[in-house]
Amino acid sequence: MTKSFPKTDLVRLLALPAPTRMLALLAAFRFLAVSDLGLAGIDNGEVDAAEAVGSVLRFQLQRRMTDRAATQVLALSRAGALELARVMDVEPGTVPHSTRSNSSRSVMFLDHTLARNGFALSLAGMKCEADGSAILLSWEHDRDRLADSVTMMASTSQLCRQPLEADGFAVCHGPRGIEGLLVEVDRGTEPVGYLGRKYAGYLDWWRQGGHARRFDVDTVRILTVAPDERRTARLRNACLESTQRKAGGLFWFGAEDVIAKHGIMASIWSTAKVERLPLWT
Repeated sequence: MTKSFPKTDLVRLLALPAPTRMLALLAAFRFLAVSDLGLAGIDNGEVDAAEAVGSVLRFQLQRRMTDRAATQVLALSRAGALELARVMDVEPGTVPHSTRSNSSRSVMFLDHTLARNGFALSLAGMKCEADGSAILLSWEHDRDRLADSVTMMASTSQLCRQPLEADGFAVCHGPRGIEGLLVEVDRGTEPVGYLGRKYAGYLDWWRQGGHARRFDVDTVRILTVAPDERRTARLRNACLESTQRKAGGLFWFGAEDVIAKHGIMASIWSTAKVERLPLWT
């Protein structure tokens, strides 16, 4: 029986020895910023060595006009995927890889992808304070495994279908027990009103047991990660308005720049009602 590449088991991939670890993470995510790999303990020497033997592709991305320097982005080459399959003893066809041509994507797509992947990598590094065990059990970002919808009442008093597709889904084992985290990565490109309607849809979806039906979890939270505190506050207010302040602890909000400064486990999260909370206590 052939073995498949375990792309949803980020904690296992993160624990692999060098240089397999970096190749495995690139296979799981497709694109990663060199700076995010650095935060995961992968230094420039490891990156340079992989690039020298053709295992990775490197390109530059100007994510924002105000950035002083371009972001260095890596992807796994076909040669790197074959080497990874050999070392991990998995079927080569199950190891995703990239080429120069199919890595040519829009700045908006790549910026969003890098933000999502950087956040997921942070989740993979989380440890339980009590015993040091990993909190993340699995991570999924394939669209066909995330997409869902809910039938809800529109403002016109008619039933409508609200599509719901998060950017990622994490299954975690923390102090609360096993729970799911649906992750929405906002880059400030969607109208606030659109996201407000989506929050209302998520609330109805949760009330109807969508989390248990779609993801087989008893408990779920919906995390929104926005670029900065100003955008985070706008989305939080939109959530309060669209859910008529009935969201409770279902929706959590965090700013990417604050997470980068203080860490994902710090008291930098806000629910619809309470500010400055840790994800777990």
